[in-house]
Amino acid sequence: MKQSVAWAVTGSGRVRVPRVAARTLRKRLETVGSELRAACRPRHDPERVHQLRVATRRTLAALTAFREFVPAKHRIWFEKRLRRIRHAAGTTRDLDVLTSDLARPKAAGPAKEARTMAARARMRLVAMLGKRRDMSREPIRHMREDLVAADWPGRVERLIDAVLSQESTEPFVAYARRRFPVLLDRFFKRADRKLEAADELHRLRIAGKKLRYAAEIFSVAFPASTRTECQDALERLQETLGKFTDHAAAADRFRRWAREDGVGADKMTLTALRRLEDHRAEKARRVFVKWWTHTRRRNLRKSLERTLRRDSV
Repeated sequence: MKQSVAWAVTGSGRVRVPRVAARTLRKRLETVGSELRAACRPRHDPERVHQLRVATRRTLAALTAFREFVPAKHRIWFEKRLRRIRHAAGTTRDLDVLTSDLARPKAAGPAKEARTMAARARMRLVAMLGKRRDMSREPIRHMREDLVAADWPGRVERLIDAVLSQESTEPFVAYARRRFPVLLDRFFKRADRKLEAADELHRLRIAGKKLRYAAEIFSVAFPASTRTECQDALERLQETLGKFTDHAAAADRFRRWAREDGVGADKMTLTALRRLEDHRAEKARRVFVKWWTHTRRRNLRKSLERTLRRDSV
């Protein structure tokens, strides 16, 4: 599986699990802290908000991967804060994407309703989105202040000490082959369901991310060929479902905004944008359903399970 150098879990598979867990968690928790500081700088940088959300997701994945080596009181405290950061960063990120898309003239697209949108109306909406985006950054700033007051670095050190104190002598590669099948089964329980509603597809996308991040952590358990095959499938899953969920979320926002008091003449523009995003979401959904076949799911699971069984033997 192709890995981001910044997130790769490297080292010998013979190292005992607590040492790998401590090194992995320290790196990810420190990255969350640095990205949180960057996202709170006065000059808004959409990329920093995006990287903050990525960092929280990957850190949560590490806490899940090494769950049995992280004392519950530490794990619960960090999971709660990380989810809050992820949610706040996600709101700002969604508004960043919407603002950027709407600010581009080509965002109008081929739909008749969108073609008739006046440039002034579109710019008014861009300004409205910009204000909402700026407001959405406040919770991120408040969380950083709270975490500074709660001594985030000190809590990270205490978590690491607690992980290193675990007495397990199990080699990391053996743990990877034992733990990853549990996460794999969790993903396919969601993937094998009948996927029709938007929220079901969104949850599958999140499950796919979790599996991809887990595979990054446990890559020592797989040969390069299997890692590449699975990475390609999971990246395609994310790309296709990402288009659907982004358009569906945008349509929902435009629908809610069109119902708000005070939108005035922009109501027609918001309705036109909602129709356009609904159309894009449905198109992306059809592409995904056509690609995500029973055969593809079965082959992906068999490939991973076969590799784990062979290497364990």
